[in-house]
Amino acid sequence: MSAVVKLTLTHSISPLVVPEKRYALSQTIESIKENIYTHFATPPDHMRLELYNEYDAKVNNDLQNEKQLGFYGCKDDFRIHVVDLQPAAKQENYTDVSKVQKFELSEEEWLKRGDNLRAFKEKMKEQQRQEMIAAGIEPPKELDENSFKEEAEKIKVGDRCQCQPGDRLGSVQYVGRIAALKPGYWVGVQFDEPVGKSDGSVKGTVVFSCPPLYGGFLRPDAVEVGDFPPEEF
Repeated sequence: MSAVVKLTLTHSISPLVVPEKRYALSQTIESIKENIYTHFATPPDHMRLELYNEYDAKVNNDLQNEKQLGFYGCKDDFRIHVVDLQPAAKQENYTDVSKVQKFELSEEEWLKRGDNLRAFKEKMKEQQRQEMIAAGIEPPKELDENSFKEEAEKIKVGDRCQCQPGDRLGSVQYVGRIAALKPGYWVGVQFDEPVGKSDGSVKGTVVFSCPPLYGGFLRPDAVEVGDFPPEEF
């Protein structure tokens, strides 16, 4: 049995459904209640947890704080249903999120908790990186705002260029960051032929103007500048 299971969370009052929540089978029900509080704002001492299997049949009517999740034979695709035990007055207008105190954690705090999908993905990413290192493969660098800066500084607007893939010829129209794309530097190119994918805009934002299919945005390491005169047809 996997040490971590993927569950769905539902609530007796809130319409919110958390479709993919991961918990370790070694976690106590008390710790799970504390985590559930961050989703539904029901205090741990005012909730009762019911467990349903993958066929939505009830497995247990009241998960006990001191027990571990694995004690109840929990598996992937089970569902935990939260029964809110607060007085009705405190449940009024529960769906009005403006009345619920916002619960926020920093990125670092989320990753330290280890009981959420974000932390799980980070763990898998690090595991993959370590496997690549062990195999003698250089892991790809994490992108940031300065990625490809050194290569971009060798390129300027107006330069003629040859672009990969395909040895496409064109002229540089833009060099810099683009908020709508991944972090780091980009080069906007107007190709000599309709071998691009845009008209110089990205997700509705105009970076430069050119006819449709004549524009493209590439990383600087895919752009070679030099004496590349337009081909004659």
